Amino acid sequence: MTETVWTSTRRSAGVTCASALAILGSGSALFVWGSLFLGVLNAPPDSHGRHLYELYPFTLLLLFTVSLSLIASGIRIGIGLFQLKPWARRAALLWATVALCFCLYMIAFRPFETFFIPEHFVSELESFKQILAISLVVAMFPISVWWLFFFRLPSVKRQFEPPAQSEPVQN
Repeated sequence: MTETVWTSTRRSAGVTCASALAILGSGSALFVWGSLFLGVLNAPPDSHGRHLYELYPFTLLLLFTVSLSLIASGIRIGIGLFQLKPWARRAALLWATVALCFCLYMIAFRPFETFFIPEHFVSELESFKQILAISLVVAMFPISVWWLFFFRLPSVKRQFEPPAQSEPVQN
């Protein structure tokens, strides 16, 4: 049997789309993370002349390190999905589960911060947190549901299986 382009790549359009979405989403998150990081570093000092990174060094280090590692793992999951690595499918399912739990938590326990924009003026920080929560829920909820169903399909599971080894021909 001759090998065609389809049998050699074995990657469906859905897996390609999911991996491209993971890489592009993580790349976009990297730009947002970088702008927030620079905003914290360039923030004006308080009345005592101390910057945010001097007031809360451990918290900011932990926050920025965890965020950067999540972004890097998202990029790595996307690359692994492109390469049809079995661990990448399991990591995508784990990511989708965590994202869905986060979205459901925001919807169930923080509905006013997520869906209702107050008519009276609130601080810029509160508005930013609300817009960030809304955008995360709107972006992550459908993707996580899609990935949970998609990566459990039998046809998708077969794509991530190692190719069948043919028995050596004996003369």
